[in-house]
Amino acid sequence: MRLDQREKSPVPQTTSTDQRTSEAMETVAVIIPTLNEERSIGKVIDGVPMADLLRDGFKTTVYVVDGHSTDDTREIAVEKGAHTILEERKGKGWAIQTAFKSITADYAIMVDGDNTYPIEKATEMISLLKTNDVVIGSRLKGTIEPGAMTKLNVVGNALLSLLAWTLFGAHISDVCTGFWAYRGEAIRRLELAARGFEIEADMFAECVRMGLRIAEIPITYRARDDQPKLSSLRDGLKIGAFLFRRRFGQIKRRTRASRGEAEGAD
Repeated sequence: MRLDQREKSPVPQTTSTDQRTSEAMETVAVIIPTLNEERSIGKVIDGVPMADLLRDGFKTTVYVVDGHSTDDTREIAVEKGAHTILEERKGKGWAIQTAFKSITADYAIMVDGDNTYPIEKATEMISLLKTNDVVIGSRLKGTIEPGAMTKLNVVGNALLSLLAWTLFGAHISDVCTGFWAYRGEAIRRLELAARGFEIEADMFAECVRMGLRIAEIPITYRARDDQPKLSSLRDGLKIGAFLFRRRFGQIKRRTRASRGEAEGAD
């Protein structure tokens, strides 16, 4: 993992009152996993409702966790003021595990970097975290714009969500959504194993295992600016198989101890 941070101009002198106010504010981390998202990453970062969150008493930092993009994703992210983390290992799951392990905040929003999710809903999600541990943005309860998802994808996502509900005994309408919000203490308890696009199913399984309270909000799912990275049938089957293996203990969770051992071995 490598953390890059844009150079900043000298910080103006603050008064003791300003310092006390800043220290009293709760923190929000917006985590954006990316791979070749130069067309959309700027829009996602610009869409983070910084002013609204600040008005509500939250200090917000944007983190872009990049899986070796070969385009200008990281450069654009830095220009937009985000902190960038270069994930050495390939896969969205690794990126999320790295982010959850290395970033500390009172609340965290995870959102895909393809600008398909309404990041402006972050304020509503944070509000719901006052009485819940986890909040998801559900595409299947909301609106799917024309061209955003094929009928096969809609059916596949609904079936995977039904499978997750059946296997784990907890209702979720959209297990594969790329829009999640967490309380900070919940993130620190997660023991994730998924390395790729199964990460959302893994997060759901962990939430159920720990007895976390999950809330949902309907969202509008937008069409991508470029081609999707997922293969509908192949990746859907992989996610379904992962849910079965996770449910019946065939996947070893990466506890804090095992993560430390693995990192030491590297």
